[in-house]
Amino acid sequence: MACDGSTISAAGWTHPLPGHPLVSRFRTAERPSHNGIDISAPKGTPIRAAAAGTVIKVRCNASLDGRPTSCDQDGSPSHAGCGWYTEILTGTLVHRYCHMLVQPYVHVGQTVTAGQTIGIVGTSGHSSGPHLHWEIHTGNPATSDNAQDPEIFLRSVGVALENPDL
Repeated sequence: MACDGSTISAAGWTHPLPGHPLVSRFRTAERPSHNGIDISAPKGTPIRAAAAGTVIKVRCNASLDGRPTSCDQDGSPSHAGCGWYTEILTGTLVHRYCHMLVQPYVHVGQTVTAGQTIGIVGTSGHSSGPHLHWEIHTGNPATSDNAQDPEIFLRSVGVALENPDL
């Protein structure tokens, strides 16, 4: 069990937002460059590390009309970027957590455990409402070329998502 009571699979992975539904899938026809999945949750909901690893990035990435903006405000579809986000390295896999409400609770170099709270759901950056945008990459740095379908990946490590019939 993780520190929040959620289940950790035999492979060492857990749902980053247990009990919350998947609302958008990886690289759909409507969003072919969407490199992750979106999990809906109310603003302020704790985001959990999906696996143990080392924090390799904590960053604000938001802009409007090409000019950097603060991540300490709600974003919108007219903004660009991931907002407040962090990346965790687990072996050779990078998992990215975007659109946090405030700066992530972790820092670069910190070791985290599966299920540990790393931040809270928000809507910073390019976002139409509170949710977690979650990505999994098969290399570091995380790029579009090494992005994998998180839904398929989580199933492969024994973790189920809510609302699989989206």
